[in-house]
Amino acid sequence: MSYQGSDSDSSDSGARGPRPAAPVAVVGTNLSGVVTLWSGGATAMFGWTEDEAIGRPIAELANWGLSRKDVTEFLFIGTSGLWVHEHEVTTRTGVRMRLKTTASLVSGASGVDEVLASTTPIELPEGRMRLAMTERPFRALLERGSDLVIICDRNLVISYAGPSLWQMFGCLPREVIGHSGWDYVHPEDLATVRRDWEGAVSGAGEYRRLELRIRNGENKWRWVEVRISNLVADVSIGAMVLNVRDITDQHETAAALASSEQLLQTIVDVSVEGVCILDPEGAVVLANYRIADMLAIDHVRLLAGYLWDFFDEETSEMLRQRLRQRALGVRELYEFSFRRLDGQRRWLRVAGAPWYDQTGRYMGAIGMVTDISEQRQREELTGHSPPMLGRVADSTVSLLSRHGDRVPIGVVDLTPPSQSSRPLPGLERLSRREIEVVRLLLLGDRVPVIAKQLFISQSTVRNHLSSVFRKLRVNSQQELIVLLRERDSTDRGG
Repeated sequence: MSYQGSDSDSSDSGARGPRPAAPVAVVGTNLSGVVTLWSGGATAMFGWTEDEAIGRPIAELANWGLSRKDVTEFLFIGTSGLWVHEHEVTTRTGVRMRLKTTASLVSGASGVDEVLASTTPIELPEGRMRLAMTERPFRALLERGSDLVIICDRNLVISYAGPSLWQMFGCLPREVIGHSGWDYVHPEDLATVRRDWEGAVSGAGEYRRLELRIRNGENKWRWVEVRISNLVADVSIGAMVLNVRDITDQHETAAALASSEQLLQTIVDVSVEGVCILDPEGAVVLANYRIADMLAIDHVRLLAGYLWDFFDEETSEMLRQRLRQRALGVRELYEFSFRRLDGQRRWLRVAGAPWYDQTGRYMGAIGMVTDISEQRQREELTGHSPPMLGRVADSTVSLLSRHGDRVPIGVVDLTPPSQSSRPLPGLERLSRREIEVVRLLLLGDRVPVIAKQLFISQSTVRNHLSSVFRKLRVNSQQELIVLLRERDSTDRGG
């Protein structure tokens, strides 16, 4: 990777676009001032080769134009500090030049602290030089949390990298200082980053925030959030400052979630049944085209609304009650009729279940919906109901209605085949709760499951069953099931 640089202060801060490249010298020393790093740019700028410079005191290689006070100030930069200075330097060949040096204390290749400095020639009016040298600019840039601070010029040539560089990207400061930041940007993100970068360098105080992929020390791509601040006009920095945060985990999680949602949507769309997922307030989270057709509602409109928006007042109240049951953990199968917005009367069968996230937090309800309107129409014409989905006797309907409930499904037809207007002897004496217990028993549930579904104890379920046995004159659960199913079979045969 070639060393590149730019003149960060050679033109007005309002100028746009990258500036012509200028030499950048990267020099490293230990705390005793002995050279540990000497870049190709340093050779070109000061006249010493790398072999000649490494291991020699930095003071022997040039007259750096620093006073004792300057050096004392520099020693206080610390591991999170940044020292920016403008000074005159006399090179090996006696050439005098004005330089801007950005220095910091970093961890070296062997883990030993070293001072790393990036130096660039500048051309400024004499008054500006005297001002900068008099004020001796100094800035401590403390990194906050997981943010990494990067300082660079308008061409994105890096002059400072904060202490968290290694933890975030697996790179040492000496491996990136003096290099162009463009070398680390993912090719697919270059166009977007260049546009935002040019906007940020267009004027002092400009600010941009963007997300992009950066290559780390293992040549792998990491997603980062970068906040670009134009501090060129700040005399103590005179550069562009980047605050970098690694957001790879968030991006991977979002990508996995998007993939899961896409898979779920595909499954839902190909389902022959209507599928509807609601949040706890009844807002439609996800619905397929099948259920939109059942309700005669535009699919986009369905996804933007609440379930209650598409039913009459009575049906909406019933559905609200069902959703409250989901919040209690109840799963159920039920049927209801309603009139669509186009005026058609329809019947739907719904298998409803609570929806929980991975932590067990209640998220809403899931409904699998089947249009049974044609089936209901056939029943009305023939006067017969299909197995296990028959309607209970009139006396039972009256009994349930007094409790404000709709008729449950999943109960065999309890009406005598030859006397459909007369209930099974003893049925009129069953309580609402006893009928619920019988319904679940006929669906195949046993005492522990029934107790959980109805939120009562197992002993209470057994007490209800004992009462049903007495009223219907049977002696066991099996005898009750056989009795009711035989009646249902006889009814269908008749």
